[in-house]
Amino acid sequence: MKAQYIKLLKKQISKLDEESFDLEAWKTSAITVLSRIFGESDTRVKQIENLKIDYSSWTLRDSNANYKPVETAKLKGIEILNTAIDEIEIFGAPESHSMDVLGQDFVKKIQDMTEKERKRHFNEMKKEKLVELLLKLTS
Repeated sequence: MKAQYIKLLKKQISKLDEESFDLEAWKTSAITVLSRIFGESDTRVKQIENLKIDYSSWTLRDSNANYKPVETAKLKGIEILNTAIDEIEIFGAPESHSMDVLGQDFVKKIQDMTEKERKRHFNEMKKEKLVELLLKLTS
């Protein structure tokens, strides 16, 4: 799994060099990848969400003549994803983040139930809800 996560993150980095680069489209796919690997509450997800190309007159006026808004956003993206790769290489693939996906309260509630209570709880759920729950657990 570790190698697959790294491959996925490197693919996201390579997308930054595409000729038809679009920051918003890239952010969407990068957030999806980071959420899948580390969970939606990971700080890198928020950092990617906050990336923007700043063309404001103040930014251009106050910066040096070498300021390139698109390149700056790309460099930040590369750095964020490289730290994710470093973390996976050093610490290994992250453990399941089902607590993120389902919510800590739900997981805790289910873990505290006896087997008989869990069985009754899931038997009472509609098929659609069970399918949704399983999809969240396996994504």
